[in-house]
Amino acid sequence: MYLSNHPTKEEASKYVASLIINRINTFKPNQNRKFVLCLPTGSTPLLVYKELARRCEGGEISFEHVITINLDEYVGLSSDHPQSYYQFMEENFDIPSNQFHLLPGLPIPPHTTPQESCASYESLITSLGGINLLFMGIGENGHIAFNEPCSSFRGRTKVVKLNEDTRRVNARFFDDPSEVPTHALSMGIGTILDSHEIVVLAIGQKKAEAVRKAMEDGVNHLCPASALQSHENVIFVTDDEASQNLRKTTKDYLASQIPCQRGSMTSSIGCIECIGSIESIGSIGRPVVSGDCCRTSGNQGRAINTNEDSDPTKQVDHSDITLLSKGKIKIDEKLDSKINNDDDQGDQDCNCL
Repeated sequence: MYLSNHPTKEEASKYVASLIINRINTFKPNQNRKFVLCLPTGSTPLLVYKELARRCEGGEISFEHVITINLDEYVGLSSDHPQSYYQFMEENFDIPSNQFHLLPGLPIPPHTTPQESCASYESLITSLGGINLLFMGIGENGHIAFNEPCSSFRGRTKVVKLNEDTRRVNARFFDDPSEVPTHALSMGIGTILDSHEIVVLAIGQKKAEAVRKAMEDGVNHLCPASALQSHENVIFVTDDEASQNLRKTTKDYLASQIPCQRGSMTSSIGCIECIGSIESIGSIGRPVVSGDCCRTSGNQGRAINTNEDSDPTKQVDHSDITLLSKGKIKIDEKLDSKINNDDDQGDQDCNCL
């Protein structure tokens, strides 16, 4: 489990968008090899979707060979109901309808029951080769998808009865609280844990205690999100409000554990990482430098930050590094010589996170 914390929800959302773009571009999907992306609904992902749309228009990412699936849907709502998650995706994630798959609120023939729809959804995920990246939020009571407290950690896609707290929170989307459905179709925790990689976005003070329980308490059925502790490739992305209940030692340790991946380089002080917003670092012998884009060199442990607003960095070969702000890196005064911007020998574009 890893943690990437950011001062604001805007920065946290941009980080998630950068992560999604990085994973798709690194995968290099094509007609015969699709990237399977699982997406959430609700208010949490809206800024992420806006950022993805902006960067798609700018040519940074193409969804031509991306298949999306969703986590859940209300039972009893038709696809044209204004509060159905089908309508949400139509309005907030612009992708051809033949590329996204959602659980149907009303059974679609030949299926006649919600249970048959759930079994069919599981078969669909298997036929696609599994989920490459699953993006989701976390509920105030620790639910993930619509897996409420006491849900089985081995459960598959199924019909679930919604907790009254969840219905109360979601009532803001309906004209009348009594219209909030009592049941939903939800991807099970077991199905979620089968994903290759999971990113959880938590923003706002109301999510702070759920984040703490999910990350610091032991695995507990009363907090479904705590099941994510058993997954080897899950990252929580938070703003300061959502992470405020975490101990400093938890934040520092989980931030330091984000692994080097494809495109990153190692130096005498450890790994350098370079996508998303600036992370915290500390003199821990394994600094993590994150920016919108960095370039790294393996020979001297050098790093060049290619943000337009940032100054060129000096040579990096000690562990005294302080992060100032987005795109800014301050290196200990004892370090010598600024890198020549024209000297790209040994450098390579960074693809890590």
